[in-house]
Amino acid sequence: MMKRYWFQLLTESYDELGALIPDGSSKTTALNRAKRWMEQNGVDSAILAVNSMVTSNILDMIQIEL
Repeated sequence: MMKRYWFQLLTESYDELGALIPDGSSKTTALNRAKRWMEQNGVDSAILAVNSMVTSNILDMIQIEL
């Protein structure tokens, strides 16, 4: 399956948190990985940025609250 997205986990101020979330085609898988990373690193609120592999444009910003 083709990788369509690359992901960044950001703070509320849009700073990069440094979470390694693999490129892929599933936002759900990335969201689950982001939540797991947040739990392991004591982060209770973040934004998952979904970026296009083709254009590098931000396609979605998903607010995550644990």
